[in-house]
Order: sequence, then C-alpha cells, then structure tokens
Amino acid sequence: MGLADLTMKELITVDYNCGCGRHHHMAIDHLAVGKGAVQKLPEFLEDQKMKDGTPLTKEDKIYVVADVHTWKVAGEKVYQMVKEEGYPVEYYIFPHEEMHTNEIFIGELEDAMPKDVKLPLAVGSGTINDLTRMVSFQREIPYYIIGTAPSMDGFATDVAPATIKGLKCSLPAHCASGIIGDTDFLSTAPDYMVAAGIGDIIAKYIAINDWKLSKIINGEYFCEEVSELMLKSTDKVAASVNGLVSGDPEAYQYLMECLVLIGIAMGYVNNSRPGSGAEHSMGHVLEMKCALKGLYGELHGTSVGMATCVMTEMYQKFLTLDIDYDKARRHAEAFDYNQWAKEIERVFGASSDAIFKVYEKAHQSDPDVVKARIDIIEKHEKEIREVLTETVRKAAKAPEYIGAMNGMTSPKEYKVFSKEEFRDILLYTKEQRDRYAGLQFFYDLGVLEELTDYIIDKYYD
Repeated sequence: MGLADLTMKELITVDYNCGCGRHHHMAIDHLAVGKGAVQKLPEFLEDQKMKDGTPLTKEDKIYVVADVHTWKVAGEKVYQMVKEEGYPVEYYIFPHEEMHTNEIFIGELEDAMPKDVKLPLAVGSGTINDLTRMVSFQREIPYYIIGTAPSMDGFATDVAPATIKGLKCSLPAHCASGIIGDTDFLSTAPDYMVAAGIGDIIAKYIAINDWKLSKIINGEYFCEEVSELMLKSTDKVAASVNGLVSGDPEAYQYLMECLVLIGIAMGYVNNSRPGSGAEHSMGHVLEMKCALKGLYGELHGTSVGMATCVMTEMYQKFLTLDIDYDKARRHAEAFDYNQWAKEIERVFGASSDAIFKVYEKAHQSDPDVVKARIDIIEKHEKEIREVLTETVRKAAKAPEYIGAMNGMTSPKEYKVFSKEEFRDILLYTKEQRDRYAGLQFFYDLGVLEELTDYIIDKYYD
C-alpha cells in the first residue's frame, strides 16, 4: 500500500519510509472537511496543545481573524462558537476590500493582535491564512484556518508566499494546527474563487511534469509516490467539476481535500515541487508585476490556472517541433549577459536586484551550463517526449475545467497587461527563481521565443 492508497486521516499523521529513499512525515493536529465540519471546532480546541506540549485551557485567549467578506460568511459564527465554549475571545476584521500578503498587512495584524493571544483562528482562505500564519509563526503559537473559499492550495503548507519589497517570495512559517473546510461555507464562494481553486489544482499536471523533467535532466530528487498521489487527486477533482457547477457538497469536499493534500505533499518532500512548476512561477511574476504597478491583480489560483492553460499550449506545440540540437547549442553560446541584464532591468524594474541574485546562484543561462543540459536532453529525448505527451493528454482540458466556473483561461483576459508585456512575462519568468521548469527547458532548446510568439499570436491576434 502506497501514499495514494491512504485516507486523508492517515495522510495527515503519516510516518512513512518511502521507496524514494526518504522518510515522509506529517503531523497536522486536526482536520475536518465536509458538510457541517465547523462543528468539530469545540472538540479540536479541547484537544489542542501549545508548542511546549501544554494544553490550551479556558483561560487562554483565542483571536478570530477575518476580513469584511469572510466575517459575514463564517467569522461571526466562529467567534460566537468560541465565546459559547467559554474561552476569552477577541476578533479583528481587516477593513480593506483587497489585500495581499505583504509587509504592510503583516504589520497591521501584528499590531492589532494582543500579545496574550494563544491561538489565532484565521477565517478566510489565501491572504487571511498567510497573514495569520506569518504572525503566529513569529510569535511561536499555533493557529487554525477555517476556509471560506476553495480558492488556493496553501491550507496545509509550512511556508507563506508573500510579496516583500515588490518581490514574490516564500517565507518560512508553519503549518496550521487545525484545518476546517465546511462545505456549507465553501459552496457559497463566488464562482471566480472556485475557478481559482480548480486552476490551482489542474496546475499540478504541469508541476509534476516539470518535476519529472528536472529529474531526467538535472538528476533532481523525485518521489514517484508523491507524484502519483498528486495526479490521482487532480484527476478526482477534474472528474468532479460538473458537481462544482451544480453545487454538489461532495464535489466541494473533493476540491477542498485536494487543496489541503497539496500542502501535505509538499511537506512530505520539504519543498513545493509537487505543487509548483513553470505555471506557478508565471503566476508569481504576474503578481510581482501587478505589485510594481501598485495594483492588486488577480487571485493566485486565477493567475496559475491561466498560466496552466498557456503552458499546456506551449508543450502541445513543442511536441510538433523537430529539435535541432546544434542550433540549440549555438543559441546557448550567443547568450550576452550585459544585454540580458538590460532586459531584466526593463522588465522587472525595482525587483531586478532580486533577479540578479537568482542568476548569481543558478547561472541558468550560462552557455556551458545550458549546453550540458542540452546533451542530457538529446540523450533522453524519447523519454522526455513520452512524459510531455502524457502531460498534454491530461492537461488539455484545463480551459474546459476552469471555464466551467467562468475562470480565466486566456492571458488576454488579464487586462492589466498588454500583449507586449505578456510576451516579456513568457520570456523572462524563468529568471524569477532557481528551479528548473518548462520555460527554461524551452530556452535550453532554443525554442522559447518561437513558442512565445505562437502563444501571443494564438491568444491576441
């Protein structure tokens, strides 16, 4: 029996010696997903332990964190439940219509939350979860997340994505001690938030593909069981999209469980590889460039879902090409660092220094580094094409799945960016982080510009 055969309850408490050679471990204290799941909250609180192992008591202050939207959906109900259980409880409602996880809002919550709080309860999803995660981590206290929308895959992760000084990054944090996904709340989420959740799930087809590529090309660690777990869960959500459209509670339960499961899988391997490839890097760059414009942009899952549609199209087109490896090597040798640096400053502006630091670490476009990868790609071309063919087969319906809830499937719908700006994003997303993925693969083979032009023509003209 492998990871893909375990129940959710088993997966959150797993202690597993895997065939990949690593020991997978997870210890989430409390998880409830389904209709009426919030009713488990009093039981979870009664059983909750603090970081030092001492129990949470009726003398310990609990703090409900919500925003103007999530307070109405579930925040007030959670507050009243905790109050009725006899705990001292206070709350904070962020007054803003739109927020990102950045130093401004982290500071706002830090200032608002009393110093004697022992357990914050985040009522919301992406931003509320990450802000509460960051502040509770800094204070070394546990926290819970009561999800109000199945819109992102960060419920069970131990990192917090944040935009700090204009750069999208992942900051060290901790996993929620309690995760509650009540389908009575989740099913009331607006369609665009559900579509974002679908996008974040369907993105796993590309994420796992890119992880496999890096295993073949760079010898990167890869876990077959975690990969199988992710793909099996993604398939299950894909098969239940019609249920999401009709409001079926079981379909919402599948979606929420898969969103939680992604964080668990990342915890198993101690990085975000199972859930993040070129599509996530592209999403991060979209968010970074929105921040540089002083704009909120789209939900993370919205950006990632759209990027998944684009990456699938690029892989599909790539499979029709005959690769000229000698031409690819000449392309690699033509790299001009000074010209590249000028382009980075043009595209990333105030965030350029962070991009340069990535290059100093990875040298991702250095001719010798690229040519070494080309040699391996040429040697393993058949295996790589088999991987890509299977990925395209699974991901080809991404626009259909995301579009079922009226989600974004085309870059042209991302009104913040012109087609010239999106062309820059396709060409330079690979510089954003030290992780081998699809856009770097295309660059290595000298076809990134050709595929970029294909995407721009397809979606804009």
